[in-house]
Amino acid sequence: MKVLVIGAGPVGLTMASELARRGVSVRIIDKSHAPSQLSKALAVHARTLEVFEQMGAVDAFLTRGFRVSGMTAWLGPGNRTAEVNLANLDSPYPFVLDIPQSVTEEILIHHLKTFAVEVERQVELLSLAGKDDGVTAVLRHSDGREEIVHTGWVVGCDGAHSTVRHQLGVSFEGTPYPDLFALADVKIHWSLPQDRIQMFLTTDELVAAFPYGEGRYRLMTSIHPTNGDEKLPLAPTLEWFQQMVDSRCGVAATLSDAVWMDTFHSHLRHAKQTRFGRIFLVGDAAHIHSPAGGQGMNTGIQDAYNLAWKLALVAEGSAVQSLLDSYQVERLAVAESVLRLSDGLLRGATSRSRVVKFLRNHLAPMLAHMNVVQERMTGQLAETAIHYRRSPIVAEHFTRAPGAARRVLRAGDRAPDNMLSGAQIGVKRFYDLLSSTKHHLVMDLSTGVPSALVEALMSWGHVLELMGVEREMTVDKSGLSGLNFRVIPDDTASFAKRYGLVPGSLLLIRPDGYIGYISDTLDASHLVEYLTQTLGALPTR
Repeated sequence: MKVLVIGAGPVGLTMASELARRGVSVRIIDKSHAPSQLSKALAVHARTLEVFEQMGAVDAFLTRGFRVSGMTAWLGPGNRTAEVNLANLDSPYPFVLDIPQSVTEEILIHHLKTFAVEVERQVELLSLAGKDDGVTAVLRHSDGREEIVHTGWVVGCDGAHSTVRHQLGVSFEGTPYPDLFALADVKIHWSLPQDRIQMFLTTDELVAAFPYGEGRYRLMTSIHPTNGDEKLPLAPTLEWFQQMVDSRCGVAATLSDAVWMDTFHSHLRHAKQTRFGRIFLVGDAAHIHSPAGGQGMNTGIQDAYNLAWKLALVAEGSAVQSLLDSYQVERLAVAESVLRLSDGLLRGATSRSRVVKFLRNHLAPMLAHMNVVQERMTGQLAETAIHYRRSPIVAEHFTRAPGAARRVLRAGDRAPDNMLSGAQIGVKRFYDLLSSTKHHLVMDLSTGVPSALVEALMSWGHVLELMGVEREMTVDKSGLSGLNFRVIPDDTASFAKRYGLVPGSLLLIRPDGYIGYISDTLDASHLVEYLTQTLGALPTR
């Protein structure tokens, strides 16, 4: 076994699945006796659905989830509204998919089993010790038996109360929010559209309703500490939630059929380090924040997706260990950004400041009508706007003047989808070609491919899948006969425009769907330099 994953929630299941898909021997344990049966995290955002597509698991999510088209925020006593609409989101999935976390885990457990890996239940981590050549972990089974495990790597996906983090002695810096939150999964009968999140900020307290199909909603409301004692019973009841909706929402609504009710305090905390030699913290083990925006589970899943391809390359000997440093650099920056976003959303929604409420209630409806604001809001919420432009493992090589070609995309940006059309393949999506676990090198073939580049590509073929954008059917490909090569027909040049490809240019898409390298020439030396610095000067496998 090369990797031990601690925790079998959505994050740990994603981690184990991606390692197994890449041929890495993996073991995943969880101290619970069974998967969670609670709905908990509902929202699966567009970028996470793109990840599930590349993993080969998205169809099950789309079949069982409920598509939410946007959000309506009701503001102030006058019931002004601000709309967030996802229809124009730059993704194949322009919606939020609401699906109970219990179903998410069920789908991912089934997906993991396709790689002959199963979750080991009622197995608890007692201690671990990292060394230069591996990690020693002590596990306890349900019968009390203790097991000493020697493994190459340990990935802690064990949540906000992470045993891995505690074993490492890592500080979880931050504070709790003053407000208490109450949750209920209920049916709501009202006249409002059932495919939209409804957020009510008409009083000093927040009420939000998140639909997940057949008239069912996750209902959430805040309770400020100054009035919490008088408004919240020892345990929330359906009648209490009905009173909150009646007094705070300003719309006629009837609640029924409650299947889960709970209260919780939200925290804003994160670890400032997530790699400790051969031990990693991922997801809630590394960062937790407010539920505003539904970012938590999505961020954790994308943490796992970012780390998995790097760890797989290192574990199989196709990259040097320094590649793993980029996990902390890239994902800590994302976590800090998500913390700021969710914190700002929650504080803006629950603020008692007259100035903040006035600005929120009057400016938000106006700003929401602006296309640039919609684009920015939806990109942040859907996490399609995440980029790694400042990462140490992305690079650009431009020889032309900045104005010579419009740089649509930069190194570190997410690779967007695009429709491809040509006589050879008909109509196809670019994302359909990105299922391989390798890096994808995309080259514009209109100027031919230099022999030096062909020679370099043969040397690095163990980590590259090659694609050539062909705008004309007369391109001479005789010099490429020794390469395993896929042609991307681009008869209308839509792909070249989408990616900003100029004649004789290339880009390298990482296994996680982000652009690692861009060059406006087919220069072999700079590409090899990038690969060597990123992956290491390794022999051809």
